Amino acid sequence: METVDNNADTLHSGLDDWDIAALQQEYARLCVHEIRKLRLGACDIIIDITEEDFYGKTQDFWIVPWTKEKGVQGHFKFLVCSIKFRNRKYPIAVRMIRLGSDIAREIGMVLSSCKTAGVYIRTVLFDRGFYATDIIKELQDQDVNYIIFARKSNTFNSMLASTETSAVIEHQMETRKNKSILRVQTNIALAKNIKNYDWVFATNMTITGAEIVKAYRVRWNIETDFRVQDEARIKSKSVRPEVRLFYFMIALLMFFVWSATQKFKVSFKKFVITLSETEIVEKKIFFE
Repeated sequence: METVDNNADTLHSGLDDWDIAALQQEYARLCVHEIRKLRLGACDIIIDITEEDFYGKTQDFWIVPWTKEKGVQGHFKFLVCSIKFRNRKYPIAVRMIRLGSDIAREIGMVLSSCKTAGVYIRTVLFDRGFYATDIIKELQDQDVNYIIFARKSNTFNSMLASTETSAVIEHQMETRKNKSILRVQTNIALAKNIKNYDWVFATNMTITGAEIVKAYRVRWNIETDFRVQDEARIKSKSVRPEVRLFYFMIALLMFFVWSATQKFKVSFKKFVITLSETEIVEKKIFFE
């Protein structure tokens, strides 16, 4: 943004009266309004975290440290909740993640947006990074079905070695939180030799290993979706978290509109190019 326009500071000053919570609330409000009009009914929910590289030296609670490659010093992180309906994906809520964020609480808040939108949550699908006691407790409190792809720990490898076929095993998890012990009961679904892989999932569903893998496949193209969305991402040198969040949400909104109206007509890249060529910047391009 700063490279192509010397008025970036003026644009960013428009965010002076907005904080992170207000931006997130407004994004969810707009999307909930539109989702309610679509009357989607039963849908799967996909929750994931995506990252944006940061190369500067500024230290901030919103910049998660990272020093592993190509000069990247940290990441801005965004938890994105999307509704998957048939072949369309609608990013309904986003939460910016800071150091010390309560991820379980953030998940509860984005799921509340789905319920407010009138969506019947069929299953909530997560990648490996979400296998945690407090997250599973939150999902149980939200009374939703969940499937979490779990990392193969020594315990799970022993479980896989001890069974010849797929199995569902009751499993108790515990962790220390707020000076007390948090315990939850979940099912560990072992799906052996399905698509030449042995799978491990945490779930509260009583379905077979093959059925769980089939259900989980709904989220397999999530990384592709993020790469597609990146074609609309507005890059900035700003260290202000509200600026980074605002630009990230603009890309999500464009993806939302494309998915709802143009997905089967033009590619997302073509959609973004058309917008830039016609210089349409009025709010009605997103929601009328």
